[in-house]
Amino acid sequence: MHLRCRTPRIVLLLLIAFSWGTPTALLAAEPVPVWIYDANNFESWRTPQGELRGFYPSLIQAINRRLEINLVLKPLSGSEIGQRFASNQYGVYAGVLRTEKRARTKILSARLFDNEVVAASASMTVTHADQLNHTRVLFRRDDATLEGVKQRYPDLRFRSLRLVETSEEAFRLLGEHQADFYINDASEMENTQRHYLISHPFPELRIPVVLGFSPELLPLREQINAFIGEAYRSGELQRTLEESKRNYLLSRIVVSDSERAWIDHHRLAITLPGNENYAPLIWKDRRGYHGTAIDLINDMRDLLGLKVDVTFIDNYASNLPREAWPVRLVDIAERDDAEHARGRIGPDIVWHNVYYNAIGRPFLWDEESIRSQRVGVLEGSFAATYLPQRFGSDAIVVTRRSIDELIDAIEDNKIDFILGDLSSLETTLRGNELFRGVLKVAGVTRSEYIIGPWVDPDHPLFHLLTQIHRLSEFRTQIERRADDSPFPSLTKNTLKIISVILLIAALFSLGMLIMMRRHIRKSRIVNRNMVQALERVNRAHDDETGSHIQRVAKYCGLMARELGLSGQTVRDIEHFASLHDVGKIAVPDRILRKQGPLTAEEFAEMKLHTLKGWRIIQGLELGAVAENLIHFHHEKWDGSGYPEGLRGEQIPLEARILALADVYDALRQKRVYKPSFSHEEACEVIFKGAGRHFDPQLVALFRLHHERFRTIFDEMAD
Repeated sequence: MHLRCRTPRIVLLLLIAFSWGTPTALLAAEPVPVWIYDANNFESWRTPQGELRGFYPSLIQAINRRLEINLVLKPLSGSEIGQRFASNQYGVYAGVLRTEKRARTKILSARLFDNEVVAASASMTVTHADQLNHTRVLFRRDDATLEGVKQRYPDLRFRSLRLVETSEEAFRLLGEHQADFYINDASEMENTQRHYLISHPFPELRIPVVLGFSPELLPLREQINAFIGEAYRSGELQRTLEESKRNYLLSRIVVSDSERAWIDHHRLAITLPGNENYAPLIWKDRRGYHGTAIDLINDMRDLLGLKVDVTFIDNYASNLPREAWPVRLVDIAERDDAEHARGRIGPDIVWHNVYYNAIGRPFLWDEESIRSQRVGVLEGSFAATYLPQRFGSDAIVVTRRSIDELIDAIEDNKIDFILGDLSSLETTLRGNELFRGVLKVAGVTRSEYIIGPWVDPDHPLFHLLTQIHRLSEFRTQIERRADDSPFPSLTKNTLKIISVILLIAALFSLGMLIMMRRHIRKSRIVNRNMVQALERVNRAHDDETGSHIQRVAKYCGLMARELGLSGQTVRDIEHFASLHDVGKIAVPDRILRKQGPLTAEEFAEMKLHTLKGWRIIQGLELGAVAENLIHFHHEKWDGSGYPEGLRGEQIPLEARILALADVYDALRQKRVYKPSFSHEEACEVIFKGAGRHFDPQLVALFRLHHERFRTIFDEMAD
């Protein structure tokens, strides 16, 4: 059965709260159409019986009762509403996005709520708007979001901009890798049937949502504005907004009779890590536990009424193999464990474990050489379990209670390496005075693990928990605390007090800005050190020389500048190009160092280095440019490349630049399986590859500047 949403309380509460003078008789008998977008989101959705529910049905019902008028909801497609609104056809328009142009030319109500503008992606996240430069983006046609983004961020230069008719079309294109981001307001992202990542790169861009009126209904606008103002001040409008969102999410969940019976008569027991960091699933700070596992438990209780008993235990990873917990919100498994995959209810997070050692000590070329080495791990961590399973007694495992103790052990020469997961350990180390100038990344484990929620497929709530996890994931990513009321009543004394407060706040903000700049500078140093460390690991593991990596970065910077890309984009391309083959860390030496042609099976494994490299840097927040360079630098213009088989402008520009630069330098180098090419021979290969391997426009640019490539190669020769 479908969970039925509760009847919104706004009708009764507003009737009690609002008691201004005699209601208007305007349009008391005449039905007035309220044109509303016919879509499923919290603003309006249909029950299985076809009844309209949501924020606008609740609001219109309350207005009708209070003002004694007859507003009637009329669902239409987005294009039909747009045409009617543009031509001022008779009626009220729900869900209008307020823009400067519309404020000048249309009759609009007071603000109902703000919609945050967000960016959805199948695989990437961004934190700042400028990281969207040179990405492929989607906007909905005739939508105010595009206008708002262009006005607020006029310097954004997308690689491509495509208009879609519906959000469903946008999500399909994201899934097919035909676009990088879909940009729209948060209400359009409520597709809980797909897994995708939500970014918030426009923190200052919030688009007010209002009602629109045809010219004949100007008097009605004033009555409704008074109603909205009282609703804001009483808090009822905000409560109705939150309840509508909650009830919409509930409407997406299908609970069977057997599942409901289980919920009514049982309690769900869940065990979670007490002393270990498994971010983003769960971590602990001074305020308590956080993460998607905690969010999921809260949603089980809040949305389903499920009785959940939570137990936190230490040494979770060492207990996990021994316990038969049917519901594991933090599960660890090898990526190729097909049998275990049946119970995974959410997107898998690739979990890399990394070896650190002292600066100046050798890199770890092959994980097999860890045998007989002293490896420090956190007590009870996964690393403490992994090493004995992988190497038996050949690896000497040294446990410590904290990262600080492990670093001290490295300094005191009591251990040779520290092993831990890349995301959590790197985050912790960043708080240790730039690793105290002691540590570097030395190598990566060969075995690849994933973490995520898992439920026994035979558990009575398996299908229900799969649904609630998707819903919870969406809710966690999208929800933001609403702004305060825009209808404050301010006296002159209040304004004076606010002025003093603002002055104090300005001085405080100035101090914070100085501190932030120092923090950003420090973070950049850490970021740079991390990149350099990964470069060194890669060079130690591969036969590529440092000069090759540096030359390729120079070629890429040259072409990016000649294309007129922004200074930040040029710096990112030049800075991160050296990481493009970092995934070869995870390629076995027998393949990487083979002197001769690879077999079909070996080449298939070699091709995985693009995906493995992309996964290695997940969580390091290096940005879209770094991720694209690593992920897509072996794609070809005609679609014959790997790993995704992208073609033409589907391939990110930075990856197309790198593909050409890398091939040129590889041709010029002598390898064990080929002689070096002259500059002229290498140029001929590049020219012939136009339209097949390489972007024809980039080849044309290379024709103009190929002598500068020769100069770079000669000046930076091995």
